[in-house]
Amino acid sequence: MHLPTVIIIALAINLTVGVYLFLLYQRKPKDQCFKLWSYSCFFFVLGAALVALRPSSLPPFFTFFIADVLLLLAPVYVFAGLIRFSRFRYTRRRRQFALSCLLLVVAGFLISYQHPGLLSVLAAMAIGTLFCLCAWLLHKSIITEPVFTRSLQTVFLLHAAVMFTQTILVIINWQQLNMHGLPEASLYTLASHILLTTLTALLLPWLSFLKLERKLTLKSQRDGLTRLANREHFFNQVERYWQQHPLLPSALIMIDIDFFKEVNDTFGHGVGDRVIASVAKLLSKQLRCNDIIGRIGGEEYAALLIDIDQPTALSISHRLCEQVAKQLQLIDNLNVGLTISIGLVHVIPEQYDYVRAFKKADEALYTSKQAGRNTVTLGSLNE
Repeated sequence: MHLPTVIIIALAINLTVGVYLFLLYQRKPKDQCFKLWSYSCFFFVLGAALVALRPSSLPPFFTFFIADVLLLLAPVYVFAGLIRFSRFRYTRRRRQFALSCLLLVVAGFLISYQHPGLLSVLAAMAIGTLFCLCAWLLHKSIITEPVFTRSLQTVFLLHAAVMFTQTILVIINWQQLNMHGLPEASLYTLASHILLTTLTALLLPWLSFLKLERKLTLKSQRDGLTRLANREHFFNQVERYWQQHPLLPSALIMIDIDFFKEVNDTFGHGVGDRVIASVAKLLSKQLRCNDIIGRIGGEEYAALLIDIDQPTALSISHRLCEQVAKQLQLIDNLNVGLTISIGLVHVIPEQYDYVRAFKKADEALYTSKQAGRNTVTLGSLNE
């Protein structure tokens, strides 16, 4: 196919995708990524159009400096949109550092725009580096769908490889550069750059759809009041743990809020809901990040403490009772005087079925209730 025709079609697709992404943003203003990616498409189309006008009488300031700045902003906005899907903490200091780097690169463009070869090297290196950063950021994505993320990472890395290849060709053929600041041999790398940018623009919207799917999945697995795992998801996690780590010592604990019915009757169900949420928040903070905790009933919670010995599990359980009694005396300035009771069993998964272990932990919890509450009872699996 005629190369200029391919490039024109690719730019038209980029423009169409940009308009589509901006319309999505209008429908879903909270998804800022759509706006950022639409800007990326628009910047790329404008930059490529100015590059195409280099043989005309337009001043080089527009066809070289402005054009390459616009082409640079395209991956910058791709990167900015990807941040919203990653676990990367974009702190104020990092934001300032990124802005300083961008301004430094733009200053380099401004100094070198009357030297097309040098500008081409700077632009290709900057764009290639940005696409490497995009691939790295995608590696830290909250989206775990492997086929899609690996495909998009591959596109980013291919894009970076094309830009670095263009840099090498410019340096090797420094004496034979055309008015674009490129050797004739790099014509197809330029076309590859345009086509890969188009492919990136087509793939990016899927990230948002996968994020929505992930959000719906999490919603089906979480308790709406506490954001802990709901009963079904909690037991699914425990069952999976039992299968994957049969030899790792663990502790199962059952936790119940003492006299919760009296709290509801005295202060109302609104305060009761805040009590349940407050206890859940405190439990989550006190347990380790790799422990599993869920709300399995009205005022009842369960937790699986992973890779732990019996004395440590008992110590943690006692600490939970102490911290609830210490920190949750007041809810909404009301003296509710919360305490919890705990039943605990220590278990090697290979030796006992998790259903039996939970039954024994529940019996231990009942013993704690009978013993006067605000206490911990260690259950035995051998009884």
